[in-house]
Amino acid sequence: MPQSAEHFAQALFDAEQSRLSIAPIRAELGEDATVDDAYAIQDINTERALKNGRCLVGRKIGLTSVAVQKQLGVDSPDFGMLFADMAYG
Repeated sequence: MPQSAEHFAQALFDAEQSRLSIAPIRAELGEDATVDDAYAIQDINTERALKNGRCLVGRKIGLTSVAVQKQLGVDSPDFGMLFADMAYG
């Protein structure tokens, strides 16, 4: 990964705060980036959210369909954090 996980986490955080889209970071991560690198970026922003008072209420899972995994070139589902301000009853 040519830049640090903190760099990418900050870019995603800034985009969320400004509500402005950014280009996908995949190309910038580089071909040697791993799933662990991606989850490290997620972990940084999860910790930031918790420190800012957001409440973690669960996890979300995506890419559960094998067909979609093949389409996107992955071989397993992915997961993210579900905060109270994202949850709907």
